[in-house]
Amino acid sequence: MLSELFIRNFAIIDELRLRLDPGFNVLTGETGAGKSIILDAVTQVLGGRADTTVIRAGREEAFVEATFRVDAGLQSALQPILEAEGLDEDGAEYVVLAREMRANGRNICRVNGR
Repeated sequence: MLSELFIRNFAIIDELRLRLDPGFNVLTGETGAGKSIILDAVTQVLGGRADTTVIRAGREEAFVEATFRVDAGLQSALQPILEAEGLDEDGAEYVVLAREMRANGRNICRVNGR
């Protein structure tokens, strides 16, 4: 479950830290408030196709980081994969995905900081 989302220099968002509680969460607001941009940021951190147009005007990079809380059932399935790739955090109940999109077209993606 997505528990926290951090966005910097993404579209019209300068910086945003969104903490989500377990259960049902709702994004509401007027047309043009940025709800779709938040969803676009989640898409980017999950591996969606990126281009330089998502970078905030006048900036050189955009950054999105999503922290997911992994329940015990999924953790037991996910842990061997993370260990095999050197991405394990000693059985941590959280997985952090991050993506930096640079104006030169380069992207840097990280899992648990690596």
